[in-house]
Amino acid sequence: MTIYTSHWDAPALPETSIFTYIFPDSAADSPLERFDPALPAFISPLTETTVSRGQLKENALRIASGLRKLGLKKYDTACVWGANSLPWINAVFGLIAAGVAVTPANVAYEAHEFAHQVNDSGSTFIFVDPANLATFEKAKALFKHNFSAHRIVLLCRTEDKPKVSPYKSVYELFGEVAPAERFDGQDAQSPAWLCYSSGTTGLPKGVVTTHHNLTSQLQALNVMHEPLKSGKDSVLGILPMSHIYGAIIVLLQPLTVGVPVVVLPKFEEASVYSAIQKHKITFGLVVPPILIVMLHSQTAQNYDLSSIRTLQSGAAPLSQELCAAYKKRYPTFQLIQGYGMTETSPVIMSMAGPDGAAHEGQCGRLIPTWEARLVKEDGEDASKPGEAGELWVRGPSTMKGYHNNKEANDKSFAEGRWFKTGDVLTRTEDGWYQVVDRVKELIKYKGFQVPPAELEALLLTNPDVVDVGVIGVWDESQATELPKDGIPKFERDIGAWVAARVAPQKKLRGGVVVIPAIPKSPSGKILRKDLRKRAEEEIKAAGGFKQKARL
Repeated sequence: MTIYTSHWDAPALPETSIFTYIFPDSAADSPLERFDPALPAFISPLTETTVSRGQLKENALRIASGLRKLGLKKYDTACVWGANSLPWINAVFGLIAAGVAVTPANVAYEAHEFAHQVNDSGSTFIFVDPANLATFEKAKALFKHNFSAHRIVLLCRTEDKPKVSPYKSVYELFGEVAPAERFDGQDAQSPAWLCYSSGTTGLPKGVVTTHHNLTSQLQALNVMHEPLKSGKDSVLGILPMSHIYGAIIVLLQPLTVGVPVVVLPKFEEASVYSAIQKHKITFGLVVPPILIVMLHSQTAQNYDLSSIRTLQSGAAPLSQELCAAYKKRYPTFQLIQGYGMTETSPVIMSMAGPDGAAHEGQCGRLIPTWEARLVKEDGEDASKPGEAGELWVRGPSTMKGYHNNKEANDKSFAEGRWFKTGDVLTRTEDGWYQVVDRVKELIKYKGFQVPPAELEALLLTNPDVVDVGVIGVWDESQATELPKDGIPKFERDIGAWVAARVAPQKKLRGGVVVIPAIPKSPSGKILRKDLRKRAEEEIKAAGGFKQKARL
């Protein structure tokens, strides 16, 4: 067995809650540097509001106190549904201080998708952005349990509440300042975060991330993460904090080094470029589709973006060609990549700014605490440089498991608690990794995971659909996969039908193609490789990707 380890020594791994780790009561609670409470923690350009570290802690403790009075208890779970905002951040830290596991929902969910997460997670409180209220009201009919009005909280400033609403804003929960719940020793293995990750079959699964998972991840990441200095650096916070990438690298990691985050609800060129210029942002977390927009932008030249030192991309691989084109457009930017997934809290591999130019197309080296194997189809380990194999990993940041899903856990872990990532990677002799393929059938659209089986199950509810197969087709112009299917139905009508029933990332942007039959194995399994080959041939014959049904 060939087991690879990190080039860096493992740091101390405290056994405490994520809240105590970031806001320790004493030096013994956390190895982190103690920062001035007056330092800015999060900045909202949209509301021109800043929350200091001290205010963030006090707000959290007061929200936690108010929630206890309403019946929320340590070890409960609460769902938080909304875009990045200061109310969202305050709510999450309040829940963590109360000892509650946070299950953040994708802001773009449709009613049935949101209801599934609420039901499956066992949430007892719901925090919702007013912008999602209309969809929320539809979802209520699908909840397994009734939620009284005091268990539904709005993610907004009190003055921004709808004029007629039975729900309080998060700031109306404020009680007295009381100590945060502690999770010391073995109790640090309790759930802190419950993101939902789509598998290759069925509905999204809850990923149980413990306090120890989170603190271990941050300790390891800080050994080799892009160096950020308090008082000098600031971070661009546009990645959704409901996604594990945004939760760790945007919401939590900057707090561990005393660096502020400039928070925006999503990527819009003018607002992002304006924020970079005004706040002198030095470090940005992005995904490939954002880089594509910036690469071809006619707007960026109107702003001073010279403060940016490094952009780190994740969620999907960047090609060497895209890295080179980006360097030509923005020669002063350092462009780097990382690799991870929800189940690993999330970072497994990373690099710092100076490494980017010499390792275009690669996703970094193992961060401390991780062990890795590359396993070939025959079950043997890939032990030669450049030899491809499925990445198996283990370490203290590996999830506790999928929530209430023994079958998925049994399939995902091999003997020795090796987690099978489903991604195929290569490794150089000096430990640099590159993603080359994916064993999983998941489609990755702009960082979001789209399970083909979920779309197929939906399509089969249409009375005009006899059979269906969904695959991803790569669109180089957007640096992402696009869901595509082949089914016996009018192309545009089916595409529109799906679009009306799913979140934006699940639309069939890759097109809809009518074929005589869906290729299947004798056991009835869809032969996606045959569909992919057919799609590749169609794209090649057409001289490049062309959407047959643009939605």
